[in-house]
Amino acid sequence: MQKVIYSLLLVVLLPFSTFSQSQKSVSTYTIKGAITDSQTNESVPFATVSVSKSAAPEVPFKRLASDANGKFEFDVNSSETLLLNVAAVGMKSAVVEVKNFPTTTIDLGKILLASNDKLLSEVTVTAQKPLVKVDLDKITYDMKADPESETANVLDMLRKVPMVTVDGEENIRVKGQSRFKIFMNGKETTMLATNPSQVLKSIPASSVKNIEVITEPGAKYEAEGLAGIINIITESAVKGYTGTVRANADNYGGFGGGLYFSTKIGKWGITTNLNQGFFKNPGSTYQETRESFHSDTFKYLYQNGDNNNHGNFRYGNLSISYEMDSLNLFTISGNGWGGNYNSNSSGYNWIQSAALDTVQAYRSKSQNSGMWGGYDGSLDYQRSFNKPDKLFTASYKISYSPNGSESGSNIENVKNYFDRQQRIKSNSGSTEHTFQLDYTEPFNKKHVTEAGVKYIYRNNHSRNEYLLRNTLNDQWESMQGAGAKKMLNQYGVLGAYGSYTYKLEKFSARAGARLEHTSGTLTFGKDSSFTQKPFTNLVPSITLSYKTSQASNMQLSYTQRISRPSIYYLNPFVNNTNPKNIHQGNPNLIPEISNSFNLNYNLFTPKFNFNGSVFTSFANNTIERVSRLMNDTIVFNTFENIGRMRNAGASTYFRWQVTKNFNWYANGSANYAYYSFTTGGKKIENKGFNYSAYLGASYSLPLDFRLNANGGYSSPSVSLQSKWYGYYYYYLSLNKAFLNKNLNISAYANGFLEKYVTFKTITTTDTYTSESIHKRLSPRFGLSVSYRFGEMKEQIKKVKRGIENDDVKAGGGGGGAQGQGGGRSSGN
Repeated sequence: MQKVIYSLLLVVLLPFSTFSQSQKSVSTYTIKGAITDSQTNESVPFATVSVSKSAAPEVPFKRLASDANGKFEFDVNSSETLLLNVAAVGMKSAVVEVKNFPTTTIDLGKILLASNDKLLSEVTVTAQKPLVKVDLDKITYDMKADPESETANVLDMLRKVPMVTVDGEENIRVKGQSRFKIFMNGKETTMLATNPSQVLKSIPASSVKNIEVITEPGAKYEAEGLAGIINIITESAVKGYTGTVRANADNYGGFGGGLYFSTKIGKWGITTNLNQGFFKNPGSTYQETRESFHSDTFKYLYQNGDNNNHGNFRYGNLSISYEMDSLNLFTISGNGWGGNYNSNSSGYNWIQSAALDTVQAYRSKSQNSGMWGGYDGSLDYQRSFNKPDKLFTASYKISYSPNGSESGSNIENVKNYFDRQQRIKSNSGSTEHTFQLDYTEPFNKKHVTEAGVKYIYRNNHSRNEYLLRNTLNDQWESMQGAGAKKMLNQYGVLGAYGSYTYKLEKFSARAGARLEHTSGTLTFGKDSSFTQKPFTNLVPSITLSYKTSQASNMQLSYTQRISRPSIYYLNPFVNNTNPKNIHQGNPNLIPEISNSFNLNYNLFTPKFNFNGSVFTSFANNTIERVSRLMNDTIVFNTFENIGRMRNAGASTYFRWQVTKNFNWYANGSANYAYYSFTTGGKKIENKGFNYSAYLGASYSLPLDFRLNANGGYSSPSVSLQSKWYGYYYYYLSLNKAFLNKNLNISAYANGFLEKYVTFKTITTTDTYTSESIHKRLSPRFGLSVSYRFGEMKEQIKKVKRGIENDDVKAGGGGGGAQGQGGGRSSGN
């Protein structure tokens, strides 16, 4: 595999060696002009100029913006007839034809735009090829405007999205927090709730149109997702057809491929995306040192070992739309995903007294395997009206996500311990039905109301079996009383919302409220059942926006959010695969409630984009992982509603187009967090600063080469009982386009200056302290290839509203998380 990758790298780099000898001579034409208001004769700043060929007017091949004086200039390498579509905020667009090319410099002079007298509530000012747009309640990153999306995956591109950070362990955070939701096309999908990093790595960025960051969700969204929502908008079907095939491989033996295809025939539109991949993570090592405060006999525990894992994943979706007429639209869509994983580990464990005498020791080996996956489907109907922006939608969604795993461990006595062989078999799943109605009524340009109702029914189940080998008869025996009973969690969520929006030319305001009622039952086996305490929450929200200039605005918002525990947190099964580190869920958990305030400033000019945000949030009943020392040597981990969280911080994003070929960008956040809880009459607290920064640059080279360099740093961070040490990461990639930019090849190198990357965690409680170190191979090299075919003429409509379930606090990572390795827990 390495020989194949190195050979392909040589193919990509070879043109550099001959560039100075074989530059192709082409004619270059410069086209320039000035955008002017036809009534005032003043310049129009930051107007967007879209350039297309007259043979394909709907498909721009270049997009740029005028400067602060309304001037623009660009180069083309062909004398074909061109069409320039010029648009600006509050102005009617104009189309200019350029043909015959009498000289190499064509000055179009003044291009006049007339006012359309339409009042706009949000600023949407685009940069050279617009990347970021700011609306009243969200920030949108235009994936199609970023050339790196041609060969990257969605997880890589998330690093460039304002307010979102992805660290070297592939943990995703919004405004520095891990408690958020990820939607796809406005709908929550289970595949992105339990294992987002692995799934997002399998989705090509070229199949995504936009990524929206909704940091302060309004009343129309579920009250879940403490730090907000990431909404991934995929490409719609287009008239004619278009498609992309792709493949990738890395130096550890991982490889994959996929197909994206979209077509529109008459009133029908079809879009599909299929992906299959295999991952193989390099071997890693771990070591842990634990000191007990309550025992001199079992004072110190030491554990060290190694592990490796491999597996496969698959993902696919299908969307079919039917446009009955200009006012009625039906859409049916579905997603399917899944994978398998296998991991093996071995270790040596020993315990010493305060006098450093070894009192216990044993060797351990474990094997884990499992599957994860599921599917969901939705049916949406949209009714538009002759009145602009008036809209009614009705939606239904079903989803099912089974998971299964089996782990086995073999304990071999070395000193004063016992031999043991055990297995744990786990099967769980969730079925969900959702019904939703939404209605939008704009009374005029200034006043808009929205209302809707929604009902969710969930049926979660989990069954675990604990098996122990009987050494007398050499048979596996099921152990009862170890949480092996089947757990069934059934509950419903009924919600209704209303909101009002007021719009002026420079000022906008939106206020709303959402009422949610939750009730359900929790059953263990056949003889243990209780009705969960019902909860009714009234969740208010308000957002104010003021446009300070043509290119900037400010936003102030307040919202309350809730987080319901998923089955991962509720499941009472005792997992003792590691006999010195036991885990168990808590079925008595209740939802978290958080209040947050946010102030944003946004500035977007043709060459410089900036977003700055300061925020604060607090909660008094957060679900936290609690670790306690039992029997002097065993750590018991569970979850409780005992946390108090206070969080304040800031985030920033900017992108600077230094020259036509060079730009650089940065994304980062910093916050001060305080956690506390009281147990046994004793108060325990932890506090500190957490910050992360991501910096990157992109340079367009001759012969359609593009070089990208990225890197970041994550600071030491704290949770309720733990502290993680900081680390850095970096990434280089070289892209080459062929065949009129339809064929793209990208080679990358990640963490290539060190042999290992190390992650260190310290946990401190009132009964013990521990230090764990996880180390894995750092260098990773890979290659990806994509080829785009077909033609695009006209996009088909999509339903503007859909089901957005974001009311469950997910956790655990499911089986697919086994492929990650080294990730931080978000439970603390």
